[in-house]
Amino acid sequence: MAKIWTIIKHEYTRHVFEKRFLFSLLSLPAMVLIMALAAVIIALVTTDSSPIGYVDRSGTLTDAVPIEVDGNLFEPAIEFIPYADATRAQADLESEQIQAYYVLPEGFPADREVELNFISAPSGSAQVQFRRFILQHIDIFEGLDPQIVERLQEGSQLTMATVDGTREMREDQWFLFVTPVIAGITFIIVVLTSSGYLLQAVVEEKENRTMEIVITSVTPTQLMTGKTIGNISVGLTQLIVWLIFAWIGLAVAGNFWPFLQDFSIPGETLLVMALMFLPAFVMIAAIMATIGAIMTDMREAQQVSSGFSLLVTIPFYVVTPIMMNPNSALAIVLSYFPFSAPITVLLRMAFTTLPAWEITLNILILVIVAVFTVWLAGRAFRMGMLQYGKKITFKELIGKRETV
Repeated sequence: MAKIWTIIKHEYTRHVFEKRFLFSLLSLPAMVLIMALAAVIIALVTTDSSPIGYVDRSGTLTDAVPIEVDGNLFEPAIEFIPYADATRAQADLESEQIQAYYVLPEGFPADREVELNFISAPSGSAQVQFRRFILQHIDIFEGLDPQIVERLQEGSQLTMATVDGTREMREDQWFLFVTPVIAGITFIIVVLTSSGYLLQAVVEEKENRTMEIVITSVTPTQLMTGKTIGNISVGLTQLIVWLIFAWIGLAVAGNFWPFLQDFSIPGETLLVMALMFLPAFVMIAAIMATIGAIMTDMREAQQVSSGFSLLVTIPFYVVTPIMMNPNSALAIVLSYFPFSAPITVLLRMAFTTLPAWEITLNILILVIVAVFTVWLAGRAFRMGMLQYGKKITFKELIGKRETV
């Protein structure tokens, strides 16, 4: 165990402190930060927080009081200024003292032909605030049942439900679908990046024959186990840093976009995500190590590994059929296929309720395959050492009896 720990420590430190890893680690947070700064700059340049005027010919807003609005950088609170006549309001509009002005007819609210005058159309948020300002001073709900009034004021809430009634999703729960997509993309980036490090390390050490020296102190299985866990730790470090930046980003962005404050991930989703992604991570890393051990040069190894990388992305090519029918034969098959299982299961969980036994079976399959691939990587390394310079076929790797 001490030898495996030494290998893990060596593999972890050799990659984490490289410039390319630090660049990869900080590139995504930096890109998100740049996009956020660009959004803030655009908002500062394009958002008009100047007042809006109104001419009330009906007398409805004679004793009007300001409404309470929780404004922010992107949707600032707007001040509404009364005018005695449209001439004065038009003059202030042309001198850019106000961004627009409304004219309420004498018969308002029975007569609803309200004029809006502007040079550049005010934002939708500003117009919504003016509607609230008007509704605050007219009783359009007079005589209605209080429960009906409450429902009208809260607005409609669209809820999608599965045919069997086992799963529902409100329109404000958009994050239930977004989460598996973002998690899947992040998983692919992290896994393929760290597995690429492992592939390169194995091929380089095999080409310069460093492994022949290392193998005098450890067994091939210990070496491959340590390398696999070490590179997984590199990927997990990258993932944790990204999650920290994402958490900070959501906390800050929630002050500007209130809908982000509702973002949350169900506990069962987090648990399934962890239990499926970890063995899948081990499986892919071990496969990359196997490819590195049986190939003769780096370019050939990269060509073969790209095919396995493509298998991980399969769910994204068929995401629409999975969304439309999460219990279809296609979705079920992809759930049991080790490479596509993690992302497919999470996508299905967003649109239907999966039985616990099915999720458990999927996790068990991944664990078994992960253990097998680690063993296979050790075997491939032993055979590669015995047949240096010769490419080993998969048939030989599985069927040939090793000799020393």
